[in-house]
Amino acid sequence: MLRALLGAPAAAILVTYSWLYQNVASPVGAFAKDFEFAAICTVTVIFIIVSTVIMLRQARKLPKSYAVEIIDVYGQKVSIDGVRQVFRTYDAAESYARMYRQSFSQYRFKVVGSQEPAKGY
Repeated sequence: MLRALLGAPAAAILVTYSWLYQNVASPVGAFAKDFEFAAICTVTVIFIIVSTVIMLRQARKLPKSYAVEIIDVYGQKVSIDGVRQVFRTYDAAESYARMYRQSFSQYRFKVVGSQEPAKGY
């Protein structure tokens, strides 16, 4: 009889636990998984949109042309006849600056960006 008195509350707790798990915990867990997936998708989309906006803003700030500044041994900006100084792309300007460094060792050549578009080239 003592077993029946102690077993009845244990059985009631077991039935209550089973009912709560099937009717409350399981649906809440499924909802949480779906909510987690939706939250991850939302954060991903927001990240892509913000990254695109930042990239487009930076693209507008890029220089429209590049110039090779020539500096002599005294630190003064000079111009050498026959030396091209304005370019549309950074790669072209840097390539010419390297070539000029080899040809004119007494000068320093520096590539700088400009917001004004290149004229004539």
